[in-house]
Amino acid sequence: MNPSRVASLAALVGGVSWSVAALLAWGDTTVEAGPAGLLVWFGAAALVVSLGAAGYALVATAPVWLRALVSVATPVLVAMVWTLVADALGAEYLSALVGALLALASGALGLRRGRSAAPVEPAPVRGRRADRGSRGARAAR
Repeated sequence: MNPSRVASLAALVGGVSWSVAALLAWGDTTVEAGPAGLLVWFGAAALVVSLGAAGYALVATAPVWLRALVSVATPVLVAMVWTLVADALGAEYLSALVGALLALASGALGLRRGRSAAPVEPAPVRGRRADRGSRGARAAR
C-alpha cells in the first residue's frame, strides 16, 4: 500500500472517530471521560499516522532519511497550527468538529483520487537501448 493511500485511509478513520466523539460528547464538558475520550485519542493517533504518511509521500524522490524527517515534521507542524487555531476559536467542540470534517473530506478525496487513477505504463525505450535492440533484430534476420 502506498503512503498516500495509507494517509487517506488513516485520515478517514481519524475523522470518523472524531465525528463520533463529537456527537457522543455534544454539550458535555468532560470529553476526557468515557468512550468519547477514547475516540478522541484514537482519532488523534490515526491523524498523526495520516500526517506522517502524507509527509513521507510529499518528497517521493528524496532519500529515505529526508523522507523520514519530513514524515516526523509534518505532524508537528500541523499540531502547532492546530494549537493556534484552537486557542483562537476557544470552544473545544468546535475545533474538534472542524478538524473531524476536514479529516473526513481529505480522506475521502484521497481515497477517491487514488482509486480513479489509471495504471502507469512504462515509457517506451528510446536512445541507445532502442538502437541496440534494433541491431540485434537485424543481425538475427
